[in-house]
Amino acid sequence: MGEKKKILVIVERGKGKRNFSCFTPETIGKTTLIGSGCSAREAMEDIKVCLQESIDYAAEKGETFPDVEFDYRFDIGSFFDYYPLDATAFAKYIGMNASVLRQYVTALRQPKQDAINKIRQGIIQLSEDFGANLMLEHPATSYV
Repeated sequence: MGEKKKILVIVERGKGKRNFSCFTPETIGKTTLIGSGCSAREAMEDIKVCLQESIDYAAEKGETFPDVEFDYRFDIGSFFDYYPLDATAFAKYIGMNASVLRQYVTALRQPKQDAINKIRQGIIQLSEDFGANLMLEHPATSYV
């Protein structure tokens, strides 16, 4: 069995509360994979079903389907759906207007590149803060 090929999958949120989709921007063999659902996770599961159906169809025709592994990339709305972060608190953390960030999250407004960069930098900083052992090892009362 060969090495799996990493395939980019774009996960995005459409307008509305329960409108998520994902797709492969490049074809795999002759196929473009797509998925949809009421959440980012559902859309991601649906694209896995699409992959399996494509594998099965190729097998029925006596063909092989490439062995792939998904590399997911989220837009702002799907990111906040997949990782249940509070948009208002995150906006405060990165110094952004909370109302504007919520509009980006719900796809009511499209962010400009500088806003995307600010959000991306905030996510990087948050991940560094989480990895910095900021939590106490014991309840605070045990230090008294």
